[in-house]
Amino acid sequence: MLGARCLLRALRSCSSAPCPRHQPVAKLSVRDALGAQNASGERVKVQGWIRSVRSQKEVLFLHVNDGSSLESLQVVADSSFDSRELAFGSSVEVQGQLVKSPSKRQSVELKAEKIEVVGNCDAKAFPFKYKERHPLEYLRQYPHLRCRTNVLGSILRVRSEATAAIHSFFKDSGFVHIHTPVITSNDCEGAGELFQVEVSCASHLGGYIPL
Repeated sequence: MLGARCLLRALRSCSSAPCPRHQPVAKLSVRDALGAQNASGERVKVQGWIRSVRSQKEVLFLHVNDGSSLESLQVVADSSFDSRELAFGSSVEVQGQLVKSPSKRQSVELKAEKIEVVGNCDAKAFPFKYKERHPLEYLRQYPHLRCRTNVLGSILRVRSEATAAIHSFFKDSGFVHIHTPVITSNDCEGAGELFQVEVSCASHLGGYIPL
């Protein structure tokens, strides 16, 4: 009887102890994951696209980015994951432990426990190639993908900060932001209305500018 009670207590204590595999997983952006200076094995989930793949005999290295940072997060996985599905440009969801990296190139890395390919990518048909610097004229042909590059990503970040600063200045000064009609010389299939805008300094044009 005493042995049964001890066994029951042991089972209760084991069931109440949290299992590492069933601990809640925190979803982090790549920027937040890279900023975790005190990483000590917390289980996290990161979503993004693969920027590089490096396969070795027993280890697979991925660099995943989600657009929140110019720097990518290194994901370390074992050889059990199929590297053929983890192609450059593919969208993935990675779950694992965020730990300190032994390498000097990055402070933290993600030890993958689960990698789910959300969207496959054919590396041969993908317009951007790994380790190639594409000219801006080429990037303009793919407006839905060019934000993945460091050049356009940096431009968008500078534009975002400048726009936020301008809006903040005028808002603090008591201005109200409104959307006015766009005055343009392009008429789209009768959707616009032809009118004249008079200006005081256009006497040499007859007092008005035809639109």
